Amino acid sequence: MMEKGRISHWQLFVLFSGFLIGTSTLIVPVGPARQDAWISYLLAGTIGLGEAYIYCALARRFPRETPVQYAARILGRWVAAFCNAIFLWYALHLSALVLRNVVELYKLAILPQTPTVVVAGVFAGLASYAVRLGIEVPARLSELLIPLVFIAIFILTIMAVAIPGLVHWEALLPVMERGVLPVLRGAVPPLAFPFGETAFFLFILPFTTEPKKSFLPFAAAIITATLLTTMVLVRNIIVLGAAEVTRLNFPSLIAIQMINIGDFLQRMEPVIIFVWSFTILLKLIIVYYAFVIGTAQLWGLKDYRPLVLPTGLLLAFFSLSLYENFAQMMLFASRVFAFYFLPAYLLYPAILLLVAKIRNVKGRIR
Repeated sequence: MMEKGRISHWQLFVLFSGFLIGTSTLIVPVGPARQDAWISYLLAGTIGLGEAYIYCALARRFPRETPVQYAARILGRWVAAFCNAIFLWYALHLSALVLRNVVELYKLAILPQTPTVVVAGVFAGLASYAVRLGIEVPARLSELLIPLVFIAIFILTIMAVAIPGLVHWEALLPVMERGVLPVLRGAVPPLAFPFGETAFFLFILPFTTEPKKSFLPFAAAIITATLLTTMVLVRNIIVLGAAEVTRLNFPSLIAIQMINIGDFLQRMEPVIIFVWSFTILLKLIIVYYAFVIGTAQLWGLKDYRPLVLPTGLLLAFFSLSLYENFAQMMLFASRVFAFYFLPAYLLYPAILLLVAKIRNVKGRIR
């Protein structure tokens, strides 16, 4: 094994929760469901539990192996090599997308005068350092900070709701005004982003203390992140309105900026910026780690660390070439992302599990 570290189920839970909260609370699209977007998100989270079952079923069957290692025995050497190369391309692309998300946040809302290449370089450098140290380091950091993230999101939401005249509950009405179809359509994007993205935890599960018992923390993290993100989505709608949430770049940031309790508790943006910065960095680390581990195994390397620095440099520049502006990024996220990534997130793991059961292929490392 290239990674000698081990993480507990609690650490898996906080890693996974931070991963899901990351960009999903930064960019929470209401989509075609509009004021019913919270129903779509709850539906996507429920289906996400099914995705988690597939990933954990693979972990039970191949407890100490990644997809790159067991796919060859399931699909054959050449088919597996092709499929794994495509899967790892998705990991590289998603890493660049996540890095671009945080670059856009800092460019538009925090450090507008700072060159984007500097922001991309700083976050890519931090992620590279964490990936090089191994999976235990981000797991321990998450163990410390993710509970604070939970508390911060909850308290900021309570503060926003508590301000007289700021909240308009009627913005959630009428429920299902245009029927069920918009709600179902609205569930497709979150099914891929963020729940489908957890497919890359297939490269993390082998390094847990008990991979065969990983479904409980996996499911608990999905439920927790779904409820927190749904709460954020409802807060944004009742504070800003569904139309305004659709129009704004960062509706959660605007909703937090409107908190003002007695001219004393105000200017709370640094809290939510910390939440986003840490959770997006954590998400970047996990997908980045999955890519370098998988690539090293695909190439038959004994150590993944020589790939870390070149990958970090590639990500920094690749992320800046993805879009011309924020509008293009949101267009890709709302119309293309789900259909582009779902084959890797759902079809490939499902095919691996199905064929492994049919051919009765099991893990070699127990």
